[in-house]
Amino acid sequence: MANCGYVVAPAAMGGGVARAMCLHSLEQARARGFRAMQFNFVIASNERAVRLWQRCGFGIVGRLPGAFAHPTRGFVDTLVMYRVL
Repeated sequence: MANCGYVVAPAAMGGGVARAMCLHSLEQARARGFRAMQFNFVIASNERAVRLWQRCGFGIVGRLPGAFAHPTRGFVDTLVMYRVL
């Protein structure tokens, strides 16, 4: 099981950086013989990231209630997202 997590600088958001990192990670994981990849801690309120990971083939397989202290929204859920390679 490969495990990934990314943070994109605000100035780079919307430029395809996260998608490029994800696609690169998927390629590298396959090349190294991994059979699946997982994101352990996707902030549920980050709808843009959730949609991107879903477009990259990841599904939501778990939810951690109130696991992240968001600076303006208080405690928000995080998601575990998974896909087979």
